[in-house]
Amino acid sequence: MENIIKKLIRDYIYFSDTFEDIKEISESAEREFRDALMQEDPNALEALAPPEGAAPPKKKKEDETVIFDDKEFKKLFRKVAVKCHPDKFENSDISEREKSFLEGCYERLSEANDQYNWGLLLRVAYDLDVEVQELDQEKLDNINQNIEKLKTNISRYEESMAYQWYVMGNEETKQRYLQACADIFVKSLDNR
Repeated sequence: MENIIKKLIRDYIYFSDTFEDIKEISESAEREFRDALMQEDPNALEALAPPEGAAPPKKKKEDETVIFDDKEFKKLFRKVAVKCHPDKFENSDISEREKSFLEGCYERLSEANDQYNWGLLLRVAYDLDVEVQELDQEKLDNINQNIEKLKTNISRYEESMAYQWYVMGNEETKQRYLQACADIFVKSLDNR
């Protein structure tokens, strides 16, 4: 069972890090894609804007707090919090690098608690060398569900037009793709 938990933690770390990388790349891709699209055809960006009088899109809250009653989660949370709580190292003589690391751990720990995310909790425990007891199937399922959410979010970013354009290696191919996107956007503007 210990090997299964270690593998799940490694999988969670891998997909979590991949998601953060893809999100960062996607933000750059979006900016560069919009700039390139504007140079290709200034009318194309109009198609991306909502029609006049349309209600602004509702923003989905990503970090919704989940109410849960899991004594094992809370016990491990407290065990990990002792190692990275800001009050513990605030007045100590640790390096800025170590302080930054511990602050990041505490932020992820708080996020794990807000979302009842066993994968993220175990990742922080792993980063801080906190021993973890054996987990039951329900906890393992929670980690697998969070891994699947990460995979889904990674796919969403990778499937966007901006991301597809950004990762194309050949400039000629990128230019043809950009022209096709501009044509699609302008046609959709004509159909409004």
